[in-house]
Amino acid sequence: MKVVVIGAGMGGLALAQALSRRGIEVVVHERDRAVEATGGYRLHLDHLACAALRRHLAPQHYQALLASSAGRRAFTRFAVADHRMRLLFAEPQDLTVETLMIGRVTLRRLLAHGLGDSLRLGSEFTGHETHPDGTVTAHFADGGTERGDLLVGADGVGSRVAQALAGRPTSSLAGVSGIAGRTPLTAGTRPLVPALLTPGPALAFGPGGVGLFLTVHDPESGTAADPASCTEVAAIIEPPSLVWGVLAPDAAYPGRPRELDAAALIELTGALLRGWCPDVRALVDAADPGSVAFFGFHAADPDADLTPWPGGAVTALGDAVHAMPPTGGMAAATAIRDADLLAEELALVQDGQCTIPSAVHRYQQRMAAYAGEAVRTSIQPLRWIERLATPTGTRAARIALPAFAAAAQLGRVFTRSRDV
Repeated sequence: MKVVVIGAGMGGLALAQALSRRGIEVVVHERDRAVEATGGYRLHLDHLACAALRRHLAPQHYQALLASSAGRRAFTRFAVADHRMRLLFAEPQDLTVETLMIGRVTLRRLLAHGLGDSLRLGSEFTGHETHPDGTVTAHFADGGTERGDLLVGADGVGSRVAQALAGRPTSSLAGVSGIAGRTPLTAGTRPLVPALLTPGPALAFGPGGVGLFLTVHDPESGTAADPASCTEVAAIIEPPSLVWGVLAPDAAYPGRPRELDAAALIELTGALLRGWCPDVRALVDAADPGSVAFFGFHAADPDADLTPWPGGAVTALGDAVHAMPPTGGMAAATAIRDADLLAEELALVQDGQCTIPSAVHRYQQRMAAYAGEAVRTSIQPLRWIERLATPTGTRAARIALPAFAAAAQLGRVFTRSRDV
């Protein structure tokens, strides 16, 4: 059996690692010319994604992943705040289960480790054809082809593989877009970081339908494992930074924000955050210009059939099937879960217990059981932003957000007094 994967994102690479460990031939084609050539900042891997990677990576390989991830104390709660960085409420995290916070480039580099010639960079997929014998051939922009028994589209939002299967795009614009960046943590910027970020990330909401995600990424202050223990696969330690991302309805962005340079995007972010916490605005102004980018969010319809095609020699996973905005912190973890599930089904094919079409059919059914809910959870903050963007929502927010913050503060004081 030979599996051809289109796209070297987290899901595609996780699938390649899983299949390689089982001795199944796999080839990954990726249009990027370097593994490091990817957008994004930091990823959250839940306990299911961690368990999948533990199963499919060699122990020393997974140890390097741990040693490259921020320690558990970096995410003990998730906070919701107002635009003045006053805590509205917090959701404690379950510290008994394994979760990881890791840089996107770091994770991609680690998942690509050891794949060797099975990873074909600079290879742009253009289309495919299936054959009467059940095999499939992928075609590429340079005129090359790759024939296999299964083609897997792991090519993200706008997937050419999934669109060819569905006969239509598998996601649409979510109505909210973002500008994100990374601010280096230095002696000058560290004192500006809001204290509510110490236990973990925060999502803040303000008038006008503007939201802001903030998280401190600081592996230098402690990782999930000792980097010195990584003797076979080296750990990758990123410099400390504050990752931020502003969220606003598409109508709030003037002109064509995709065409703006970093300086203009930072200026636009400052305008969107007018009236917000001065320290946060200063942190945005201090961003590394090379890290700042505009992102148009896409989402699949969580109530639709995510894989409206029969099980066969072609399927898809991750954002190619169930695109979701980053507001849920679930996209990478869900893609890795897909890869784990598909690898499990293909192992049955390898053992002669079923055929590829039946394995793909079961994978698609099982994936649908959790993917729709992940999309639904991820788009919920966008609906809040859209409500706040209305004139009524803006007026209500100006009154309600400070009141909520004051009530939350009073509740904490009351709780502490009872504890004494």
